Amino acid sequence: MKTRWLLVFAVMIVVGGCTKSTGVVPDGVDAFRVMHTGDTGFTNSATLQKNAYQEATTFCAQQGKIVETINMESKQARPFGGWPEATLLFRCVDQE
Repeated sequence: MKTRWLLVFAVMIVVGGCTKSTGVVPDGVDAFRVMHTGDTGFTNSATLQKNAYQEATTFCAQQGKIVETINMESKQARPFGGWPEATLLFRCVDQE
């Protein structure tokens, strides 16, 4: 019975989505930040970076603008609960 619950829990983790987002939040004058975190060991920081850029691109496109990267930081998974993460600091600028 215990093994069955462990299997169900493992499947829920894998199927239930492997990333979390803070959403786009203001960070200074005309700047925004979005952070994506993996909540399982199956997600790498490259995937999280891509997800952060996609969210920022959608946010800026709603304003008729494009993303300008100020800074991108990422961390790989670390032992004992250090989940992978990617943080994008950006601004929305007019297309040239």
